[in-house]
Amino acid sequence: MNPVAIVTGGTQGLGYGYARELLRRGARVVLTGRTAAGVDAAVKRLSLEFPAGSDRVTGCVCEIADLDSVQAVWDFAIAHFGSIDIWLNNAGFARTGVAFLDTTAEEIESMISANVVGSMNAAQVAIAGFRRQGSAGKLYLTLGGGGATGRVVPGMSVYSTTKRAVKYFADTLVKERKEARDGILIGTISPGVNVTEGLLREMQRVPESRRAQAMKQLNFVGEHVETTTPWIVERILSDTRQGNDITWLTTGRMLGRSLAMLFGQKRDVVSRYQSQRGMT
Repeated sequence: MNPVAIVTGGTQGLGYGYARELLRRGARVVLTGRTAAGVDAAVKRLSLEFPAGSDRVTGCVCEIADLDSVQAVWDFAIAHFGSIDIWLNNAGFARTGVAFLDTTAEEIESMISANVVGSMNAAQVAIAGFRRQGSAGKLYLTLGGGGATGRVVPGMSVYSTTKRAVKYFADTLVKERKEARDGILIGTISPGVNVTEGLLREMQRVPESRRAQAMKQLNFVGEHVETTTPWIVERILSDTRQGNDITWLTTGRMLGRSLAMLFGQKRDVVSRYQSQRGMT
């Protein structure tokens, strides 16, 4: 039986990429987004791309910081597919590239609500749901911004703090599941720096005096969604280890890029998006 996966924040960017790759591998997918229009558009695009399996993808609206809304996603997926095997919690909010004092109170609240409270809501619903099913399941929480390692990243004071909290939370869940021995796997995903709609919006907000340097850094660390998501999804589907962190931007990859630059190999990740967004 092909697995059923819930992908929160699945209407664009990484979440859409995850949903696409899961469908490509035969999974059934429930994706979520914050608006009905966004959900409908994403489901339609995926149904057109996979017409033979259009009945394998559906979606619903979810506000990840609202526990009742998150529970409704589980109930919707159960009603549609009967059971759930994977919960991939990708939904979140980022405001990066700015000093702490330039981050608004509303942005701070949004990052804490979506990234921390949202992760806890997803865990509460998914773990309880897997237990009610009487079968194993996999829950993945998303890290980033130095959250996995505690590395301090300039311009990401609040975002990285929320992701560090998610890392601690995930570690506690792993310990609980090891003690419970119920077959429910908890994992984390560190997807690296992907050029998504959200990141491009962030780049547009960088002052022009600093944008060239920001673009240079992005060309070094950045990656296309269609490059990272197949690799990540393959590891999700084959994962059998409790507490696994699926990390894209490893030390080895960073070292390889540094060596390539020493030998004159220039990475250019963002140029194909610049004309679309009017960035220079």
